[in-house]
Parts: sequence; C-alpha cells; structure tokens
Amino acid sequence: MPEEDDTKPFARRTRKERGQLIASELGKPIPIDALIGQVVLDRYVIESELGAGAMGAVYKGRHHKLKRVVAIKVLHEHLTHEPTMLARFRREAHIAAKLQHPNVISVLDVGETASGLQVMVMEYAQGPTLTEVMTVSPARRRMIQLLHQLLLGLDHAHGVGLIHRDLKPDNIIVAIGDDGTEIARIVDFGIAILRVPDESGEGGRLTASGMMLGTPLYMSPEQAQCEPIDHRADLFSLGVILYEMLAGVTPFEGTAMEIAVANISRDPPSIAQRSPGREVDPLLELYARKLMARKPDRRFSSAREALDVLDLIERDPAEASLWLGKTDVPRALEMISLPELKKR
Repeated sequence: MPEEDDTKPFARRTRKERGQLIASELGKPIPIDALIGQVVLDRYVIESELGAGAMGAVYKGRHHKLKRVVAIKVLHEHLTHEPTMLARFRREAHIAAKLQHPNVISVLDVGETASGLQVMVMEYAQGPTLTEVMTVSPARRRMIQLLHQLLLGLDHAHGVGLIHRDLKPDNIIVAIGDDGTEIARIVDFGIAILRVPDESGEGGRLTASGMMLGTPLYMSPEQAQCEPIDHRADLFSLGVILYEMLAGVTPFEGTAMEIAVANISRDPPSIAQRSPGREVDPLLELYARKLMARKPDRRFSSAREALDVLDLIERDPAEASLWLGKTDVPRALEMISLPELKKR
C-alpha cells in the first residue's frame, strides 16, 4: 500500500481524504465500510458509503419497504459519548427537519440504533456535486442561476435559525428538475448549528468540545478562530465558492492551517493575480469580495440582502457597482467605465 502524501495541499484532497485527515488529526479513525449492509432504525438498509468527515459518515440507503433511496448520516461513535454533542445532534436534526425548500435537502427521520449510534436520514439528491460541475468553469448565466438558488436556500435556513457552517462545493448537489433545469441543493444541514438559543441557552458557539469544525478552505475567519458565529459565516463560505467559480481556483493554497491563517489575516488576492489572463465579470468579483470580507459586519447583512444585490447586478450594473463600491468610490467609478458594463 503506498504511503499517504502528507505534503498534498488540503485543497487538492478528495472529500474522503479531507474527512480522513481531519479525523486522524483528532485521533479518531473513520470506519468507512463498517455499516454497509446493515439495517438501521428497523427500516433503512445501508447500501454504500458516500463520504465522511469529522462529525460522521454519510451513506446511501433505501427504505426496505417503500424502496425510497435516502442518504443516511451516522454520527461518529466517539461523539455519542459527549453529552453536549449528542444533545445538539438530536436537537438540530429535529430543527433541520423543518427545512422545506427546493434548494435544501430535508431531514426525513432521526433515531438511535440498538448499539447506540445516532442516525439521521435525509433526502437523497442525485447529481454531480458543485465540485464536479466546476471542473469546467460555469458560464456567467449558469453561475448566477446557481448562486441565486444557493442564496434562496440559505435565506430559508437562516430564517428558521440554522447556520450551515460547512458550506462548500462538496456539500452542494446540482440536480436536474422535471423540466430539465438545474437545481442547486444544499446538503448536510443536519450538522449545522443553531443561531438562536435553545432551552439551555446554548446555540451561539461552534461546539462545546472546542473543535474547529468545517473545511478551512471555505471557513470564515471567526469560525477558524473558534469565535461565536452567525449566519454571515455561511455568506463568507459562499463568497469563496463564487470566487472559485470565477477564478477556477480558491483564493489561497497550502495546508489546512496555512489556508485558515490566510483567511484570518489576508484579503483575497484579485482574480487577475490568481488566474492571469482569465476573463472575469468585474461586478461578480466585487460581489464575491463583499461576501468574503474578513469582518462579518462588512459582509452582506443577510442572504436576502445578497439576493437583492445580485438581482441589482442583473438589472442595473452601474447602480450595483456604486452600491458594492460605496466604501471604495474610485474603484466603483473605474468599474462603471469598464467596457464589460457598457455592453449590457
């Protein structure tokens, strides 16, 4: 068996490799195939493994009577012994079940196996992840449509008090609707955190165990520093995703720690620096940078506000440029004169 390449940048690892790396750093191995073939909650047969992370493993399964295909998340066994983590998993599963939106994967069932494993059953969405879609740079129209749908999903989730806190291309499925149009669907809201306090007064902290959960590549500065977060942490992650769609690369490269430090201490480089010669809509780049502001109060105040400005970019690019550049008037005026904007 070949030795693992420890020097491989975190950003270039596969979803499974990232999960295994995070878990190994926590000292807890991930049992990739341990549950395949088993029946959980007396009605769901686990068929294959879909992915894994620091919180748990996700499997493809099927209701053994209805034959409905589902996704099954299983909390890692060692986390079931942490009372706070266990309580949050159960509470957040019930809240996530309230998510009923075409751009969000809903939780269908939750329970505990005879052996004490915590299980969450979710809708199964068939289609490539956004990671796979981005192997070829999406056209501008397609990019805006996907971004618009993701903001709608976030607006709905934030409205019921849920923060995803691990939004990334691997957690976005691009499904095909009955009419043949693409539908961006956010997955893994089941391990989100609550923005509003529960009966115990908790809900604002990342975790009670002090773990830095999430993917450093897309993680907001406040989350990387294990500070209290709110819904604007998801907007930062979405900004990194948009930057990656525009540039073909993420703002920073390096190890997980190097990327986290860069997100904390540096503004993202211009796309011209990261991808020389690449043609990019300057307004969308400015929009991405607004989403990725290091200080939460300099980002959009909400997904709804971000939606409104995205619509403004389409309706009135000059006005949108002034709005986005109001803290940098020279840059805004420069953008208004760009040929790309005059052509619209």
